[in-house]
Amino acid sequence: MLIEETLASGMRVWHARPDTDEPRPLMVMLHERYGPVQHSFNVIERIAEAGFVACFMDMFHRYEGDRAPIENAEARVDPTDAESIADLDETLAHMRKMAYVEDAKTGIVGFCLSGRTPLIYAAARDGVSAIAIVHGGIYPREYAGSTPGQDTVSNAIPKLPCPVLGLFGERDPSVPLENIGRFRRDLERSRRHYRIRVYADAPHGWQNSTVDARYRPALAETAWDDTIAFFDEVFAGRWDDGRLHWRFEPDDAVAYDFSA
Repeated sequence: MLIEETLASGMRVWHARPDTDEPRPLMVMLHERYGPVQHSFNVIERIAEAGFVACFMDMFHRYEGDRAPIENAEARVDPTDAESIADLDETLAHMRKMAYVEDAKTGIVGFCLSGRTPLIYAAARDGVSAIAIVHGGIYPREYAGSTPGQDTVSNAIPKLPCPVLGLFGERDPSVPLENIGRFRRDLERSRRHYRIRVYADAPHGWQNSTVDARYRPALAETAWDDTIAFFDEVFAGRWDDGRLHWRFEPDDAVAYDFSA
C-alpha cells in the first residue's frame, strides 16, 4: 500500500512497506530530473516487495512553476546541497518514528539528477548505512562544481562513512567513462568501500520502464538484483568485517586503459 503524507515544510513524501509488522530497513529513493512521476512510485513499491520500507520525497517542493516542462525534461530544477540535506533530514526524522522502520539500517539511492545527493548527505550526516548512485552523480558539472549551491563530489568522497554502490551505463553520454574511472580512483585514494559496475551497451536511464527508447529490460533486472544484493549484504554486516571492499566490474565491451 502506497501512503502519501505532507510534512511540516509542505514537502510531500510517499512510502510503501512490506506486508509485515517486523521492523525493516529503510530505503530512501531519490527521484530523477522529472520529479515525482510514475517511475518513482513503481520503484518504491518494488523496493517494498523486496522487504524494505521504501520512501521518496518531492525534491522540487520549493518550485512554484509549471511542473509539465520538468516532467517532460524540457526544464530542470537543481536543489542546493543545503536544501537537499534539509529535506532528507525531515524525511528521515519522519520515517524513523514509524514502528515498522528499523532506523539503524538506512540506505539512500539517487538516480540521474539526484545521483550526487546520497554522496552529499552521507558526507554531512551520520546514520546512513550505505548509498547507491545510479546513472548520475558524477557528471562533468558535478566534478566541476558548476551548479550554484552544490559542492563538488570530490570534496564529499573523503568524508563518506559508508559503502557506495555505483551503477553506470557504458553508452551513457552524461556519465563519461573517464568519470567512472576517476570516481573509482577517488574512492580508493580515500580508502572507501565501493562496488562499481558498468553495464555494456546501457544508455542513460536504462532502468526506467516508462521511457521506451532507453529501457533495457534484461539489464534493468540485473541492475535491480545488484542493488538489492548490495543493500542486503551491507544490512547483514558482511561489509563490516575489518577488510576494505573494492569491487570494480566493467563489462567486456568497455575498453579501459588500466595503465592510466
